[in-house]
Amino acid sequence: MFIILSICLISLGPPIGLCEITNSAMSIAGMKELVDLEGFFISEMESYTAALKNKIDLMESLLQEVQSKREISRRNPEEFVAHPLNAFSLIRRLHEDWTQAELLMLNQVGLEHLQAIETGLEEAQPSDNDLNDAIGGIISLQQFYNLQPSDIANGLLMGQQYNASLTTLNCQALANACMNFNYDKYALNWFKAAVDHYNDDRDGQVYREVFDFRLPDLYINYTSVLVTKGFRKAAWKVLQDVADLDATLWLLRKDIYEVGKIDVPDPTFIITPWFDVTGCLRVGQTSQHLSCHYEKNTSEFLRIAPLKVETLSLKPHIVLYHDVIYDSEISKVKNISLPSLKSPLRILYAIDYNLKFAKIREDHQSPLSLRIKDMTGEDVQEDTDFQIDNYGICGFRNFHTDNIELQDQTAELGDRLTSIMFFMNDVAQGGALAFPNLNLTIWPQKGSALVWRNLDHRMQPNQDLLHVSCPVVVGSKWTLVKWLHERPQMFSRPCTTGRKFKSHDQSMKFRALNK
Repeated sequence: MFIILSICLISLGPPIGLCEITNSAMSIAGMKELVDLEGFFISEMESYTAALKNKIDLMESLLQEVQSKREISRRNPEEFVAHPLNAFSLIRRLHEDWTQAELLMLNQVGLEHLQAIETGLEEAQPSDNDLNDAIGGIISLQQFYNLQPSDIANGLLMGQQYNASLTTLNCQALANACMNFNYDKYALNWFKAAVDHYNDDRDGQVYREVFDFRLPDLYINYTSVLVTKGFRKAAWKVLQDVADLDATLWLLRKDIYEVGKIDVPDPTFIITPWFDVTGCLRVGQTSQHLSCHYEKNTSEFLRIAPLKVETLSLKPHIVLYHDVIYDSEISKVKNISLPSLKSPLRILYAIDYNLKFAKIREDHQSPLSLRIKDMTGEDVQEDTDFQIDNYGICGFRNFHTDNIELQDQTAELGDRLTSIMFFMNDVAQGGALAFPNLNLTIWPQKGSALVWRNLDHRMQPNQDLLHVSCPVVVGSKWTLVKWLHERPQMFSRPCTTGRKFKSHDQSMKFRALNK
């Protein structure tokens, strides 16, 4: 049975028990809580709208009644009040009914629904960091897969059209973020996408009255960036058809026109050929060493239930086992309480981006541990920890190896000898594991496990094993990782002396990129 090392119980139960959802963009599984939260907000807004509508219905009924009397009195006021019944009714209405009408107008209905939404926003609203994580994920999607903002905004991802798109407000937020990151070309393209997606008939009133959005401001920001980067003629063309919408735009077009009289052509972005240096788009290639077989020699049990193995590389040794983690075991892992998934630190040049992980402990005599022993032929008694990873919005793990720096190794375990990565689900798009130095890309297949050795026969790190976990485009990616360390294998591996270790992740990263 899996045992959680640290669990912090937390529950989201609108309208009572709302809690803070932290680092929501870093885990697709965690973001399900945000879907529930927005559903709660919608329900409260519907109740608030119904309360307002009920008040309006009452006021309209009252208004209809007094208007019928007013229609008679308006034609000849003196004749109207000359009748004693009319005069009495008028005085009584003004004395009593209009006091009640005033109280009805002053009555603020639906306050409990407003309070529920306010509480939800205070306790569970995504933070600025969450928004920045989500924006960074979309930008990573562009960079890793060479996607264009216009395609992303239209829901066209890597040639696949999805029933999802971005609004003008979404595109504007991405454009502003790209400006802050000095991604000028991205910013211009996102501003263009924002302009292209605006529809005044559909968006105008809500954008202006609810979101305080002004279309001229969008054009001003867009053309200001163009002018700043030297694209004066392009800026003038953008304003040519919309300058009459607003006096500010008209004056801006006039100023740009005057500046544009200088006969200086607009600059051009240098378009360099794009190469898939990471291997994230690589399709599986046939190798002369590629083979499939059934493993049945590492234990007595495998003689009656062999494991299906696919050899992907001989030097270094990398194999893919199929159907080696079962649905029941996957369900146990996925049903872990979400608060046990922790976020990595937000540091510059971090390896992990938009993912959450948790450590779990598995008994070395459990079926899964014994299966790992059968797969690797190595001792699993001392290495009882697993790591669960769930990736968030375009989450990825950048170039790295699984080796441990010398100063971080323990005398009992040493370095990581073998890595076992279980894929617990299929991923709709993206999420491959790529070894750029080996021209090898492995796509997640539910139930399979990738196994490789991080150390050679001299127990030295293998530089060719630099790898990257590519950004998830669409879908939720779950992996379960087990590391077997070198020291517990000392009786099954030859001992070596004089081993040297240096920090090699950066040098291997540059080697892969230069390649």
